[in-house]
Amino acid sequence: MFRRVFLVLVIASLVSSIPSCSRLDPLEETTWEAIGTWPSGLRKCLAVENGRWSWRWMGDGESGGTAQLIVADRSYHWRLDREPPPGTVRLVPVGSRWLSVAASDATSLATTPPLPRLKCDSEAYSDLVALLRALITPRFAGRVVHWPERPVPVRAPAASSGGLDLAACLREAVSIWNQDSPIFVWDDSATWGVRLAHYAGSTRSPTMQFQITRVDQAGRPLTARIAVGDDYDSDERRYAVRAMSHELAHAALLWGHSPDREHLLWGAAPPLRADPSDDERRAADLLHALPEGLDLNRYGRTNDPAR
Repeated sequence: MFRRVFLVLVIASLVSSIPSCSRLDPLEETTWEAIGTWPSGLRKCLAVENGRWSWRWMGDGESGGTAQLIVADRSYHWRLDREPPPGTVRLVPVGSRWLSVAASDATSLATTPPLPRLKCDSEAYSDLVALLRALITPRFAGRVVHWPERPVPVRAPAASSGGLDLAACLREAVSIWNQDSPIFVWDDSATWGVRLAHYAGSTRSPTMQFQITRVDQAGRPLTARIAVGDDYDSDERRYAVRAMSHELAHAALLWGHSPDREHLLWGAAPPLRADPSDDERRAADLLHALPEGLDLNRYGRTNDPAR
């Protein structure tokens, strides 16, 4: 008798210790499901663990119902209490761990990965996805676009402005960006990627500018240039390196500017730093990990307020 009571107590203790994320709200027996696969590297970038989370779904003109998200290994599994009607389906998490997500129709949920709410250091953005969306919207309307490969080759001819070695400044900026992961690679023989374009004998406004010069049929960049004239002298190396590091942020396809003066992409004045902030590095890595063509306007609110 004692052993039976002891066993019951042990089982009860184990059940009570199960994390709340694994407890599911009951669904009706008849359910509708969509199963997708995490793109390579994305789940690691997002730091998502296996588990189950409660959501709600809403359809066009419909009150919706209950839903669950199940994450297991390389798959994510949407489980709705019934099949949604035709049209846009919006999934809203119970709690603040995930971002809400909208799909153009129910079947596209299998290719619309759920994204957690990732912390952003800047108070100008509610989360990292909001920051990334803001930065890619000016050129790419909020859609994920990649270079053909990563790392992206960078090259430069011998070039100087007022005695300042511009190619050496660009090499230093490449090294700064590559401190944590190889985003760029110096390659003088590359036939695609980014090159330094020096316009000798001229001054430019802005003094330095990133320009995409060729794209493929899908709109992915193939060649680009960092255009610079004779705007610097030998005493302005640190300013040239900062400017080139800023332009390499655009070469990482973070196209827009930030209102945060702590960001390399601060748009109100020349950058105050030469190294990307942690926000910007994480945004560049997330952009690379997300599936090409994914519309980030589907996640959260289009205009996210500051925290």
